[in-house]
Amino acid sequence: MTVNQIGRPSKAGERVPEILRATAEVVVREGLAGVTFAKVAEAAGMQRTLVLHYFGSRDELLGAFIEHAVSALGAEIFRRDPGLPLRERVLSLFAPGAYRSHEDLVVWTELVALSARDVEVRRRLRELWTGLWLPELEATLAAHCPGASPDDVAGTVYALACLFEAHWAFSIQDVADERRRRQVERAALLILDRLPTPAS
Repeated sequence: MTVNQIGRPSKAGERVPEILRATAEVVVREGLAGVTFAKVAEAAGMQRTLVLHYFGSRDELLGAFIEHAVSALGAEIFRRDPGLPLRERVLSLFAPGAYRSHEDLVVWTELVALSARDVEVRRRLRELWTGLWLPELEATLAAHCPGASPDDVAGTVYALACLFEAHWAFSIQDVADERRRRQVERAALLILDRLPTPAS
């Protein structure tokens, strides 16, 4: 006998985040190449068919993973501590804890590496940077430095983002020790201090 499922509340609101968290676990353990429905389902503690129900293909799963999980990770980093003075917020980008965990950094590094070979991943990461993170950082910096030109703000944000990316890439290679972290902080403040602030 077929049971009428009409009106049954959707569990997508809880299942999809569970699946995306499980995807991150698989990426940390096995890299993006290791992401399969079976492994994600095992990590999520659910049936493979349930993962397939919410994501019709591996590309769809990875796309959702980038757009939701990775987008939220970047937003969390860049929006952290909005009440702190600007200089302290910039320094926090290079401090331990900027990434919630080593695993989050591994996931990001995996995606960056894959973007060199995968046009779709590259497109999605470019959209996150150019459509979300860089404009948001520019708006934040422009609000703190109203005397700065839009070009100077954009250039400053891009330079800081480059330092951020390079620092954490070196970190995962065990190059960015405490001395080098202090060096990158000084470099970040030198870049930031070139912008006019209300007090200047």
